[in-house]
Amino acid sequence: MRLAVFSDIHGNLEALDLFIEHSRALDVDRYACLGDIVGYGPNPNECISEIRAMGKINVVMGNHEWACLNLSESSAFMNSMAYDAITWTSKHLTDDNRKYISGLGNKIEMGPFSFVHASAFQPYKWEYLNPGKSLRIMLCLHNSGTHTTFVGHTHRPMIVDSGGRQPLVDSGFEDGVSYLDESASKILVNPGSIGQPRDRIRKPCYAMVDTITNTITWHRLNNYDPKVTARKILDTDLPVECAYYLTS
Repeated sequence: MRLAVFSDIHGNLEALDLFIEHSRALDVDRYACLGDIVGYGPNPNECISEIRAMGKINVVMGNHEWACLNLSESSAFMNSMAYDAITWTSKHLTDDNRKYISGLGNKIEMGPFSFVHASAFQPYKWEYLNPGKSLRIMLCLHNSGTHTTFVGHTHRPMIVDSGGRQPLVDSGFEDGVSYLDESASKILVNPGSIGQPRDRIRKPCYAMVDTITNTITWHRLNNYDPKVTARKILDTDLPVECAYYLTS
């Protein structure tokens, strides 16, 4: 099976369309979306609708979906820009799409894989599992119940095992970087972000899992042009910083 794992679309329809086209060209069999379909970007409804129409897909709730449904509580853990953006998103979300995201769970297990937005340990605390947070990573893996746990939320690709080792730390996760999983140790994998990448390459990123070859390969959408999405953001009442994040 070829499984495409992606996260943090954030209302970026242009990047999502490019991802779907790219992954289908690689003969993907199934998808897993790690949440944050909405927030920051100008096309939350279109992105939700496209993901709902993708067919064989598992989807978990991200903190921006949760925030859309719990605006009064979300201001406590969001900065003012993110809160203004999610307020705009919540206002424009259709009733049908609101109902859809309200039905999403915070964790899905499928064979040897777990899918969660932030962490399998206390998922609604929305913690950021960056490489330096070894204890938090260990707690996540301990609570996942599977060999491989996929998380998003940081917008940065990563792979780390339960001992804190990062086998691809020097790769930069450039397009085509692969990991051959031969370890008995549990691993934590972040596919990166489709809609708002924050690592040094700043190109949309996702991970393709091949269960036959036992590999995980990160792919970059190198021909993505953020200026189109940025112009659309500036034509709305979304904070201008949302456009800056894409083009800076």
